[in-house]
Amino acid sequence: MDQLETLQVALEQLRSVVAGLDESQMESPTNCEPWTARQMASHAVNSQLLWVGFLSGTEIVSVEDTMSAKPYEGDLLPLTDDAIAQAQAAWGADGTLSKVHATPFGELPGAAVINFPTIDAMGHAWDLANATGTTIEIPDEAIAGFTSVIENACTDGSRSMGLFGEPADVPDDATATERLMAATGRAIPRG
Repeated sequence: MDQLETLQVALEQLRSVVAGLDESQMESPTNCEPWTARQMASHAVNSQLLWVGFLSGTEIVSVEDTMSAKPYEGDLLPLTDDAIAQAQAAWGADGTLSKVHATPFGELPGAAVINFPTIDAMGHAWDLANATGTTIEIPDEAIAGFTSVIENACTDGSRSMGLFGEPADVPDDATATERLMAATGRAIPRG
């Protein structure tokens, strides 16, 4: 599975979780206190738009709104669908993965940058699922792609910038998805 296919899996997981949210779950607490499920979903949508903005050199959404999890009101699915469509178009454009892009972390080739929106989408989909009492699993055929993404993005350097926590403890019976999420610093909920 290539990088674009891995991103697509992550975006599909995010869309699926947001589509499954109902209004009664929007104020549920998440593993990213004090954010609610609405704030986490809003952050996930904005994260995709933020990366698209870095690719195009335009500000679609501010870093402040993204990182503060400024919540969108109302139905989040149309906003999610729009962000996903923009991400797919931007990342799928010819040359995006080979071109060097200006990012907050310096100038990086698209093949390195794509790891971050991939983790953003998959990680926040997983966070939202856990916050609302469900679970999601990365499809078996995508595990190798996500393993590569996490190995390339979750480095000492990115951890020192606060992008990821230290790897979390992993229970013996953890799934492959839980092991990957733990590698990004997410605690694995039990029982």
